[in-house]
Amino acid sequence: MSSNSMAESHRYQDEPYRGDLEQRTRRPGFLTAPFEGRVWRESLHMLVNLPVGILTFTYAVTMFSLGTATVLTFVGLPILAAAVLGCRAFGAMERARARVTLDLDVVAPAPRRPSAPGMMAWIGATLKSGAGWRSFLYSLLMLPMGVLSFSVTAIMWIVGIGYGSYPLWQWVFPHYAHMQGLQLYENNGHTVYLSSVPQIAATCAAGLLVLFLTPWAVRSLAAVQRAMVRGLLG
Repeated sequence: MSSNSMAESHRYQDEPYRGDLEQRTRRPGFLTAPFEGRVWRESLHMLVNLPVGILTFTYAVTMFSLGTATVLTFVGLPILAAAVLGCRAFGAMERARARVTLDLDVVAPAPRRPSAPGMMAWIGATLKSGAGWRSFLYSLLMLPMGVLSFSVTAIMWIVGIGYGSYPLWQWVFPHYAHMQGLQLYENNGHTVYLSSVPQIAATCAAGLLVLFLTPWAVRSLAAVQRAMVRGLLG
């Protein structure tokens, strides 16, 4: 292949990653960030991380435990191979999910081909696959990542939207809950409600601050997720 053809080939291979880099480095405005579609797609990705993490972690740990417990028998190695293959399937799902919600296009690693026909050669090639074990590691890491990303994203959006809109629904407490407002704390029979105009305004301001900071927290979590996908699933 000529040098020009090789350069052209490398150029086309790098283009998806340059596009991803531009997407990640483009900084949304502080006041417009909560309303950008990209932020909501990334937020959806962070929320879905928890059920995905539970699924992948449970599968990886269960299959690996069964495989190692029976490795001295004939069924142990096939179970371990199935664990690796299943995690590679999860990896394909995660690359597709990242492509849709994180604007990240990662090329799938090539499967490891057995050097000879037969089931044992196939099992050996699967267990020697570095890409397969990286997918296995990704499946394990998705549980802590899922807990963190779901908790931070859900709490910040709920607090930001809920407290930021407090002046719009504060009237619910005196009319339907027989309370002056949102309860701040109670100590020895002394209860403080957020009911006065300054308190309502301060609650709204705090909520709006969290609301406009939430996209940046989501953006940081999405950057970690992209690094995981690219480093372990590419």
